[in-house]
Amino acid sequence: MRKVSFLFIYFLLLLSCNKDDDLVFHLTLISTSPTELNEFQENLIVEIEYEHSEGFIGFYDPDYLSMEVKDSRLTNADFYHLIPLNPPDNQLSIRGSINLEIDSPFLLGSGNLETLFYTIRIQDRQGEWSNEITTPMITVNRGV
Repeated sequence: MRKVSFLFIYFLLLLSCNKDDDLVFHLTLISTSPTELNEFQENLIVEIEYEHSEGFIGFYDPDYLSMEVKDSRLTNADFYHLIPLNPPDNQLSIRGSINLEIDSPFLLGSGNLETLFYTIRIQDRQGEWSNEITTPMITVNRGV
């Protein structure tokens, strides 16, 4: 009877385990430069490190936009397409970096400078979102 109870408990534990608990999908901000710039003068470079335990980053459909980049001053985010990093129907753990180039920010108001930051996250092919990363504060000065 004790053996049957042990097997029953073991079986219940196996059923309660969820594969999604093992999924690793994480972004880390490496660098942002420059953090002070003149509007329309230079683009912003954000270096991001990514890790996905199943490699489901990027979409085969070029119309599917899976990277969300939101300017803190705006209500809506911009979205970008990422190409797939694994061959179709393969699950391979991936880790790497992305150099995201954001067009030169400009002033929205009539002042001489504004500060902003960007929040970035990525959606995988299973519809799961990564953690959200935030750039340091960026100062945009009016062009001369």
